[in-house]
Amino acid sequence: MYEINPHARPFELIGGHVNCLLIHGLTASPSEMRFLGENLHQRGYSVYAPLLPGHGTVPSQLNQTRWPEWYDEVEELVQKLLQQPVPLVVIGLSMGALLSLELGARVPGIRGLVCINPPLVLQDWKSSWARVIKVFRNYVPKSIGDEDREMQGRGRFAYDCIPLKALVSMQALVKDVVGQLEKIDIPVLAVQGGRDELVDPRSYKILAQRLPHNRMRYLYLMKSPHVATMGEELDLLSSEIDRFIKDVLGDE
Repeated sequence: MYEINPHARPFELIGGHVNCLLIHGLTASPSEMRFLGENLHQRGYSVYAPLLPGHGTVPSQLNQTRWPEWYDEVEELVQKLLQQPVPLVVIGLSMGALLSLELGARVPGIRGLVCINPPLVLQDWKSSWARVIKVFRNYVPKSIGDEDREMQGRGRFAYDCIPLKALVSMQALVKDVVGQLEKIDIPVLAVQGGRDELVDPRSYKILAQRLPHNRMRYLYLMKSPHVATMGEELDLLSSEIDRFIKDVLGDE
């Protein structure tokens, strides 16, 4: 049994008038949601950020999990939070955004979704070949740049490679999500990072075309990378999420 890296542990910041569930991305951990969570907590929200199965330890563990396990983990927490007498909003980054949409389609009672850089279409050519490549190898190394190292220095924990079986499973999640978008009847804030190196902008066109009419709002963060929750526009992102939640809940 592998121990969870200290930087990858789940966290809770309790004591607000609305519950916010924060879901991290593939290969990453709640650490990439920490700054956003603290910012939202300061604005009066309770924050819950779980660690998804297979994450926070070693890449081989992630290759042994599939998307239904990631989904079951967050749905179990959602069901617990829905029993509390306060509204629930789900906020996901990257693959976490996919899980947010899946929750929105399946679970009644959630009041709103915030989907940050949802990877419905990926830019990287390797993603299209993942099914073939995984026959010959289990992992593909990531391209680690200065920005990645800077985020690591600020406490973000993520694997330095992409477990390909897990990536193929995420692609299966994408198909399931796209097939269920028309079932989502709650407000969705779709956030696009202007410097997102992973997600193709066509992802947002798919959301706009398939979500029920007038359910989607759009936020473009010109200076933000894929991990927009740790980018220089964090305050703007937090304030727009705050505004979105207040608009959704009205006078509650």
